[in-house]
Amino acid sequence: MLDLNNSKTKKEALDILFEKCPLKYEIETIPITEAIYRIPAEDMYSCNTLPVFRVSMMDGIAVASSCFKSGIPDTSNWIEGREYARADTGDDFDDCYDAVIKIENVSFDEIGKLKIKEGTVVKEGTCVKKSGSTIKKGDCVLKAGMPVRPSDLAALAIGGITNISVLKKPVVAFIPTGSELIFPGTRPQRGQNIDSNSIMVKHMLIEMGAEPLVYPIVKDNPEDVKIALEKALKQADIIIVNGGSSKGGEDFTNKVFKSRGEVLLHGVFAGPGRPMSLAVIEGKPVVNLPGPALAAYYGVDWCIRSIVNQYLGLPMMKRKRVTAVLAEDMPCPKPISFLCKINIEKNQDGKYIAVPAPFKAFPINICLGTNGQFISKIGEGDYKKGDTIEVELLCSEEFII
Repeated sequence: MLDLNNSKTKKEALDILFEKCPLKYEIETIPITEAIYRIPAEDMYSCNTLPVFRVSMMDGIAVASSCFKSGIPDTSNWIEGREYARADTGDDFDDCYDAVIKIENVSFDEIGKLKIKEGTVVKEGTCVKKSGSTIKKGDCVLKAGMPVRPSDLAALAIGGITNISVLKKPVVAFIPTGSELIFPGTRPQRGQNIDSNSIMVKHMLIEMGAEPLVYPIVKDNPEDVKIALEKALKQADIIIVNGGSSKGGEDFTNKVFKSRGEVLLHGVFAGPGRPMSLAVIEGKPVVNLPGPALAAYYGVDWCIRSIVNQYLGLPMMKRKRVTAVLAEDMPCPKPISFLCKINIEKNQDGKYIAVPAPFKAFPINICLGTNGQFISKIGEGDYKKGDTIEVELLCSEEFII
């Protein structure tokens, strides 16, 4: 039964979950063509030495340095392929040459005779990249634990690596529940509501590095919820049931959890979304998120993100923050860690102004579309117009005008 007076803080809730349900990651091998933003399971080392032999460092001509011992020689009778050869950046060239003159220091007269710019110094190895100067066999090209970036893919390719071991993406099942819900694109009738959480949560999970598995809408029927839960337990590593978490007559999800496993808590000191519950069923974390869109968003952002990060060995994301002055009073319930959606604007002096969008006072489209957010600490309470706060940005700073 929901007992908000016996709620847990966000940290306490996660600590309880991870103690009762230690998360075990799995490793899989994938081609590097599919590795973007995946998490390497081990350090990767080059199989190649490049260049294999020496090559030209820049566009120019390859020459024998012995011809330049006494300065620039007479090149009037030089023939390409005998005294010199074209050698562009990265080109190999005949072993009779051991230096390169950059193209800016050479020219050809009207009959094609080579001329070398006065003052050009040529020694053995001039403008030549040695074997292994780009990369050597055994060099580390990728460290474990950090998401693979496009530049890392290039390093892997240079190192001759075509497959890498990565942490398997946790599959996260999302089960939307509610007899009032209809699919997006359907015109709502009286008593109906759009299932907007499925598409939101799906893409939040993708952004986190998880594999979303979104179920069709489940009506408010305990047996239907139980059937969907049983299916999800076979298919997913983490299960989210959305809706049915409070005290309403159709809020029976927690009873379904108790019939299949251990309910760890029901109620958190975080809002919107205080009636969240956490359970462990068949060794898997199962989370019941409240149905309202902002409650689902907040629960996914702090709770599900923490669970996914635990699977992938990632630190919790820290969004960029800016200092802003509140343009209006901002209500924050003192007993909980409260999500305040905020729009950041710039005043004429280029300073940031924070305009709160309380979910009880603003339309949902405004609340979901803000460019910033503020999460209060337990015990802080309300903020007043003119207070200075640190706001998490939900967009790049360049978009704030």
